[in-house]
Amino acid sequence: MLTELQQLWASLRDAEYLHLLLEPLSLYGGFCGVLMLLVAQWGGESKSRLLALLLITASCASVWPYQNLRASAEPRIVATRDPALKPFIDRQSARRQGFNWAFYLMAVVGGCTLILQLAGKGKPMVWITLFGALGIVILSVWLHKKECEVYHRNIVKFKLPLGDR
Repeated sequence: MLTELQQLWASLRDAEYLHLLLEPLSLYGGFCGVLMLLVAQWGGESKSRLLALLLITASCASVWPYQNLRASAEPRIVATRDPALKPFIDRQSARRQGFNWAFYLMAVVGGCTLILQLAGKGKPMVWITLFGALGIVILSVWLHKKECEVYHRNIVKFKLPLGDR
């Protein structure tokens, strides 16, 4: 048992594994935050609203450590894959980096909304945050789909032309 725990701890310090744990956080955390915020708005529950805003903000901010870990892991990932996949991996990495601004912007908007809610203000900002977070969830689903097309080739049901990747 101790050996297993030591191996788990070693894996959690490994960029190749840790970036895989963080990758879906923006998707699932954002989705849960949107649902929670909808319910909190409908029910008028301020503490749940604050928790939902915190979840949305943290989920969007998680893209920063994810990108750093992904960049650290990429050379080893490329080395263990078929060399023909390198252009697809590079394009997907560039695609991910190209959309970081949306996650960072949403983290700032969520943080501002959270501060305004703590001050008892900013009701319109809650709706802006809700719709923005919904957009982030949709973006995360799309980015995750593109990630799967590169790294999990067995689940692709169709062959994309090289220009569409």
